[in-house]
Amino acid sequence: MPGQMPGRRHGQRLITALAMLAAIAAAAPAAMAEGKPFREFDESFKSWKLYCQLWSGTRQVECELSARGVNDRTARLVWLRSTERWREGLRFRVSPESLDLDRLVRIWADRAVFKPDSPCKPFRFETNTCAMTDPDLNRRMVEKIAPAPEVSIVGQSPAGEKTEVRFPLAGFREALERSDAIRAMVGRSWATSLGGD
Repeated sequence: MPGQMPGRRHGQRLITALAMLAAIAAAAPAAMAEGKPFREFDESFKSWKLYCQLWSGTRQVECELSARGVNDRTARLVWLRSTERWREGLRFRVSPESLDLDRLVRIWADRAVFKPDSPCKPFRFETNTCAMTDPDLNRRMVEKIAPAPEVSIVGQSPAGEKTEVRFPLAGFREALERSDAIRAMVGRSWATSLGGD
């Protein structure tokens, strides 16, 4: 009927407009993601996870390399690398029931104990975590563990029993090399002191 045509046309326009709004709303998150001030890299290398943010505006790179414990899945070995400031190096996070970090702890890699004794110091910013706070010791530790099959933190439980928490190293070298490649995209070196570069 001629009298109903304008109403139908109006209804079709409304449906079309709503469909367009829905399409725009659906596309918005993707557009927002593309508009981030940094690029993200989220990759896995065997037992290791690598997550990096590359900030093009400041040429800053932040990376986290991490693996879970072999005999304690709640434990984690983590290394935060930054082009801005030293991040305390490798950190061993363990359950308070497993290891008492206020007692002597030793690090074993490639079937040998790492010297000096107890190079991993309690890290006050994270619960039951010890960190390789000396940059030179951290560098030596990374060189030692990179070709090894696993690394262990050995100490005593709160009850005084000998305890060992093991971490896999399969994929560590590849994750390390990939983080170096991402850092190289901005042409800056990793910070190795509290003051940054």
